[in-house]
Amino acid sequence: GRGGKGSIYVWASGDGGSYDDCNCDGYASSMWTISINSAINDGRTALYDESCSSTLASTFSNGRKRNPEAGVATTDLYGNCTLRHSGTSAAAPEAAGVFALALEANPNLTWRDMQHLSVLTSKRNQLHDEVHQWRRNGVGLEFNHLFGYGVLDAGGMVKMAKEWKTVPERFHCVAGSLQDV
Repeated sequence: GRGGKGSIYVWASGDGGSYDDCNCDGYASSMWTISINSAINDGRTALYDESCSSTLASTFSNGRKRNPEAGVATTDLYGNCTLRHSGTSAAAPEAAGVFALALEANPNLTWRDMQHLSVLTSKRNQLHDEVHQWRRNGVGLEFNHLFGYGVLDAGGMVKMAKEWKTVPERFHCVAGSLQDV
């Protein structure tokens, strides 16, 4: 896709809550996917958020209670305004919009570039998770199994995308068969 730059797959981490695990979702846990979870406006996790190591980032969605007026504003199937769009199903399209802005700023971004930009520009700020602690990875970046690297920063991503140098292709090796030994 995209002239050899790779398609950008954005996937909702899932709305199964603490009884589910997005590591078991083949799309969310694929290395070619940008898995997106949600945060509520006060920086906490939503009750429906699933925990997994594949979540790269989050965007804001509806709150902890089933309040129909607390969803994301969008248009419905009939072209009317609604406030009932919610969950990670609302968070993932928000992220796709941010990625579209970054691609508009730099159409040469590859699928790997988009993943790097997501990690490097997401913000932890006041995100709070009562269960899963923030941990530092091998290069010193903080990560959380519900928020990923934090909430996407559209302005930060677009700014970085404009000056971004494409990362090398993914390194992979192929092992021979036992007959080759």
